[in-house]
Amino acid sequence: MRAKDRKKIEARIEQRKNQILDAASLIFSKEGFVKANTDEIAKAANLGKGTIYRYFKNKRDLFLSVVDRGLDKLKDAILIEVEKTDDPLKKIESAIKTYLSFFEKNSNLIGILIHEQSSFQKRIAKRYFEHYYGNVDRIKQTFKAGIEQSLIKDMDIDSLISVYASILNGLVYMWQIEGRKYRLIDKVPIVTKIFLTGVIKDEKRRKGYEKAK
Repeated sequence: MRAKDRKKIEARIEQRKNQILDAASLIFSKEGFVKANTDEIAKAANLGKGTIYRYFKNKRDLFLSVVDRGLDKLKDAILIEVEKTDDPLKKIESAIKTYLSFFEKNSNLIGILIHEQSSFQKRIAKRYFEHYYGNVDRIKQTFKAGIEQSLIKDMDIDSLISVYASILNGLVYMWQIEGRKYRLIDKVPIVTKIFLTGVIKDEKRRKGYEKAK
């Protein structure tokens, strides 16, 4: 088989898998893992039920693939945005905006992560922390650079990252359980202000964030 033909086949396979994953994400978010069935997912994907099993072993495999794809997309989205600047504070601000924007656009994923954590606690936690710790060195370097440039107070970096992640995760969690009554992206300025004005050492930059609405 020629390389060109192989690439076309691989592209079609990837397209079909994403078609199934999009439908599965919607159904799992609405029905939960237990109540959701592959007939309903196949219908939402406009495919035959047998097609699903060509790409996924069973419903559990499909569910975990939805989670994996979502977390990979989040990681990639943040990486793309933060690499657009060398300014540590702008990197942090960009990561906040991208994180909240991602979950607003992919609200099905947060619903799945919250509601199915009891059934798949170990697996979801493992995958989440693979994503989290896969990025943690990059995050540490950002805070370290900010400290070295006297932009950020000299504080324990691990504690800073923990607080940073907790603020974002807590906001997304509350947004979900309160019924998504507001736009997450509208919370970017206040989250950025609360977090950064507490850690910025540079007086001029700190005042700039304090004045932000």
